[in-house]
Order: sequence, then C-alpha cells, then structure tokens
Amino acid sequence: MKKMILALAATSVLALANDTTVSATMSLMTQGMNQIQAGFLYSNKEDIAAGITVLENANAIFANVDVSHFIKNNNKVQVTHNINKNVDKNIKALKKAVVADNYTDATREYGELTANCIACHKIVRGW
Repeated sequence: MKKMILALAATSVLALANDTTVSATMSLMTQGMNQIQAGFLYSNKEDIAAGITVLENANAIFANVDVSHFIKNNNKVQVTHNINKNVDKNIKALKKAVVADNYTDATREYGELTANCIACHKIVRGW
C-alpha cells in the first residue's frame, strides 16, 4: 500500500513538473515571438535575432515535454509532435532569411510560425 501511495505521489509531482515546464516554455515562446515582432516593427535586426534564439531554446525544451499528460488523444499527441517539427523548420527558415537581410521572406516565415503556434493551441486549448 505504501508503494502505491508513493507511486501516486511521484506521478503527481511529475505531472505538476510537466505542467510547469509547459507553462514556462510557452512563456518563453511568447517572449521570443514578441521580441521578433518588435524587431520587425522597429527595424532592429538584433532584436529579431535575440527573439529567434529564445524561440530555438524554448522549442528545444518543448520537444522533450510529454504532451500525453494533458492531451489524452494519441492522434492529437502526434499532431503536436508534427507541429513542433514544423515550428523548428519555421525558426530555421526565419533565421536564414534574417541573416540574408531578406525581411520579406522573414516576415512570411514569422507568419507561418504564428500559424503553427495557433494550430497547436487549437489542439491543446480546444479552440
């Protein structure tokens, strides 16, 4: 009985840690998106690059989060993994466009990145 209670307590702690990780990671992603947007609006390449770095790091963390703790449908879990991969591709393309000073493509990639964020939010939040 003690082992069962200990196992339940450990599972609860892991689930709470996972929720905290998701919340902290989403906060970082928001920060990165806001910094990129401000960089575009104020023509500040350094802000765009810094925002991209924040997004890269946050997306790398999110790639390791077990989303099945808060999404019970296995198909939706797979879709979130696919979206995470798409976000990674968008970030790389955005970074490449910014390095090349091609801000038209960069803003297009930012839009695609935003669309992938919203697609994931539709699944996770049930929009």
